[in-house]
Amino acid sequence: MNKTILYIATSLDGLVAGKNDDISWLFRYNDVDYGYNQFFSKIGAIIQGRRAYDIEEQHGWENAHPVPTFVLSHDPPDRRPQREDIVFTAEDIAEVLKKAKQLTSKDVWIEGGANVAQQFLKRGLLDEIVLSVVPVILGDGIRLFGTTDGPIELSLLDVKRYEKGLVQLIYERG
Repeated sequence: MNKTILYIATSLDGLVAGKNDDISWLFRYNDVDYGYNQFFSKIGAIIQGRRAYDIEEQHGWENAHPVPTFVLSHDPPDRRPQREDIVFTAEDIAEVLKKAKQLTSKDVWIEGGANVAQQFLKRGLLDEIVLSVVPVILGDGIRLFGTTDGPIELSLLDVKRYEKGLVQLIYERG
C-alpha cells in the first residue's frame, strides 16, 4: 500500500525557509547525496503548496519532478504550467490525497511548504516524516511545525548521517 510521506529539510531551529522565503541556505548541500534519488524512485505523485510551487518556478525547477503534481491553491497560476500533469486545486486535502493515491501504487510525497505539512499533520494524513536537519540556525523565517491541538506521537524508524553535518530523521505516526 502506498504511503503519504512528508520529505523536507529544516534548519536546526526548525525553519523551512528564512525571511522572504529564502532557501539559499540549502544550496551548499546540492552536491550531497542524502538519499533523494532513492526516495524519489518510490514516488508516484506529489502534493505541494502554491508558495512551494512558485519558489520552484522561480528557480527553474517546476519540471524537476516528472510525476503528477497537485498544487494546493485558491488562485490559478499566472501562466499555464508546461506539463499537463500539474494540477492546481482548491479541494480539501483529503480529497486531493485520495486522487493522488488513485493515480499510482507508489508513495505520495507531501513536498511542502510548512502550511501544507501542518495541514496534513494535523489531519493525521501523514504516514511518515523524513526530516533532513541542516546544521544552520536561521533565527527567523517559516517554521515547519506550528501549533497543534495536542501532542502528536511519532516513532523513530531511522537516523542517517551525511556529509557536511546533515542528519536525516525518519519517523512514522506513533
